[in-house]
Amino acid sequence: MQTKHAFTIYDIEADEFKTPVQHLPLWKLLLEASGVFVVITFIVFSIANYQYIQSQLVDWRQVKTGGKDFVKDNDNDKMPDWWEQSHGLNASDSGDGMKDGDNDLMPNIMEFQFGTNPRNPDTDGDGYFDGEEYLNGYNPNGVGRIDTDKDGIHDWWEELNGLNKKDPADSLLDYDNDQLKNKEEYEYGTNPRNPDTDNDGYSDKQEIDRGSNPIGPGFFNKTSRNSGKDKDFDKLEIDYENLFGTNPENRDTDGDGFNDYHELTRGYDPSGSGMIDAVIEIPSIDVKAPIIWSQSEKEKEILNDLSSGAVHYPGSAFPGMRGNVYITGHSSFYSWSKSSWKEVFKDIGRLENGNEVIFHLKLKNKKNIDIVYEIRSSEIVQPDDIRLFRDYEGYELTLVTCWPIGTDLKRLMVKGVLKQPHFIN
Repeated sequence: MQTKHAFTIYDIEADEFKTPVQHLPLWKLLLEASGVFVVITFIVFSIANYQYIQSQLVDWRQVKTGGKDFVKDNDNDKMPDWWEQSHGLNASDSGDGMKDGDNDLMPNIMEFQFGTNPRNPDTDGDGYFDGEEYLNGYNPNGVGRIDTDKDGIHDWWEELNGLNKKDPADSLLDYDNDQLKNKEEYEYGTNPRNPDTDNDGYSDKQEIDRGSNPIGPGFFNKTSRNSGKDKDFDKLEIDYENLFGTNPENRDTDGDGFNDYHELTRGYDPSGSGMIDAVIEIPSIDVKAPIIWSQSEKEKEILNDLSSGAVHYPGSAFPGMRGNVYITGHSSFYSWSKSSWKEVFKDIGRLENGNEVIFHLKLKNKKNIDIVYEIRSSEIVQPDDIRLFRDYEGYELTLVTCWPIGTDLKRLMVKGVLKQPHFIN
């Protein structure tokens, strides 16, 4: 009895040092057991029915995409069969990628890449061929070109290829590790997400280095983006070179370190020293003012220039040339200001469609040029409206002033298009 008693006492004392066992509620035990059962059942079912599930997923995807299989590319030309068939191309011919059925200077492989129509030379209907827009950096599927982060790549291309249009640093990255920076991919027209754009077994960089075409068969390099009318690649075509008296085979005619086009967009005479004398005239509202070629985008500098006339925004198109000619002027300013131009644009809201805006230009080569634009629209917009600064495919004029008069809340934006350049010898 004593032994039993001693054991009982020991047993009781030992129990005091044991960790109490935590018992889960019955509902939690049932829930965990059910979860394990469902997972095991799903795995077993998936393994046993793999082929069936795969076929159902394919059918579902084709329903969602109108029956299109986005992956299948029978001739391995980087244009999926559904796209080729929908545009009348041959899904069994790998050579049709570099053909140009609509003669718009853009081969079919690029029509697919940029979402344009290989059977329509002007997909967006703006009067300019798809290839012509692409060669000049414009969006063949939209209006204008804007480079928000000023990295040399236009926003539409960055958006198309997953870059950040507000981050200039990504232009120097190499997403596909083919030793081409994203900016170079843009310049060559290659895919920044594919190291071998034309899938011929050679990387884009290898093809460029040896002078072959990275987007298809044949020869290609950055100079292929040139229309042929700009021999020295300064963005001035031969007609403009003749007009301004510059050398069509020398991008920097006066040898000052700036190419001829760069000088023009900042008001400098590319054939000699000094600025171009320019006057803007708007007969219907009795405006005639000197053009001030602003050299800075800083607000303080532009405000200072506005006291001397109407300001040409630096880098915007030169009057009469393709792009957006951006001209701004005061609608009101401090009453004590002695400037003769503090209200120069106060009446541009009265302009009507068809009214003319004339630029009178005097060049150092003794040529006088009149450039005439015709008003097409007028609108009150926010100060950050992208249409203010867009670089248009065609020949556009943008007149801008603060609105309502006496405030800086919004902008009055008046748009015009080129009517005629009139040359006076």
